Amino acid sequence: MQGPHRIPCVFVLLLAAVALASPSAQAPTRIATTADALVASPLFFHGKQIVVRQALTGEGELTQLAETPRPVFVFWRERPSRSEGEIRGEFWDIGRFEEHDARLAAYNLRPMLDAVSSGRWPPRERLFVIVGASIVDSPPVQTPSLRDIALAPAQYEGRDVTLVGRFKGANLYGDLPQGVGKSKWDFVLQSADAAVWIANLRPRGRGFELDPTRRVDTGRWLQVTGTVRRDSTAVWIDGRSLALAEAREETPVDVVVPTIPKAPPPEVIFSAPVPDDFDVERDLPVRLQFSRDMAQQGFRSAVRVSYVGPNPPPPPDYTVAYNGATRSLEISFAEPLERFQVVKVELLEGVAAIDGQPLAPWSLTFTTGG
Repeated sequence: MQGPHRIPCVFVLLLAAVALASPSAQAPTRIATTADALVASPLFFHGKQIVVRQALTGEGELTQLAETPRPVFVFWRERPSRSEGEIRGEFWDIGRFEEHDARLAAYNLRPMLDAVSSGRWPPRERLFVIVGASIVDSPPVQTPSLRDIALAPAQYEGRDVTLVGRFKGANLYGDLPQGVGKSKWDFVLQSADAAVWIANLRPRGRGFELDPTRRVDTGRWLQVTGTVRRDSTAVWIDGRSLALAEAREETPVDVVVPTIPKAPPPEVIFSAPVPDDFDVERDLPVRLQFSRDMAQQGFRSAVRVSYVGPNPPPPPDYTVAYNGATRSLEISFAEPLERFQVVKVELLEGVAAIDGQPLAPWSLTFTTGG
């Protein structure tokens, strides 16, 4: 008779990693933020469900967020009866659409364009909208939660606070648009649809030590005490102490997504060298341009360069850099490519547009010169 089965330690660790990387550790389906942050980081927020607490202004058909560096207009799902509260909806940078994009057909943009740009289509990062919007009552509170600070950091700047949320590492799940760069231990604390940076505080204490660079450490609940700090649109808690905390029961993030046609999948629309080019200079980078705004993180492990042919030499080391302003990717080599070689550049699975639409696997071949 056999004894009881032993579960290998490695398997237990894998189960723990899966549990911590479960949907509860992922980025929320809606992001609590500020109007200034929307305008400062439009590529990050474009196409995402957001919520802001901001006064409204408007004339006639047009409603917009008040006192923003660039105009942010609001297109309501149903015309609201109140003018103050949390505005919820999907954020768009209008300049990232083509003028006749099918996703815009449901909205009368003409009065807005006439008011802002004399009817001309705007460039990127100049004109923004929140579509499918609704507004709910949301009075400010004296004892702020993590979410209150995310929505109104200026109101609590300089205040000492104690917050409870999940440890999300060094923004490993893309909860926030940018870092604060205060220390190597900076990490994100997240709860429900809100997140904030914790700075100058190493995430360790009695019985635990967490690494901001490791996903396996994320998902633990922490209680953090510190002071609310702010610099332009960057917000953080200057941490003083922390401890493990009990998991909190969170109010579900109720998101009503407007019915919007999906954008077409992204494509590579230009390359240098061109496909099947020959006598290509060996010390030039490879440049690609895309039809859509792409998610930068997808390129990290999905670009492959190799030589084609019998007994090919190993390719030189290379780096990849994505430029969101031009929708272009540059692949730079540490040393010149080999002479008279067929080179193959591949984009593998994992590359996608910022709305998640995947790029079909793609490849380019060319031949180097002497």
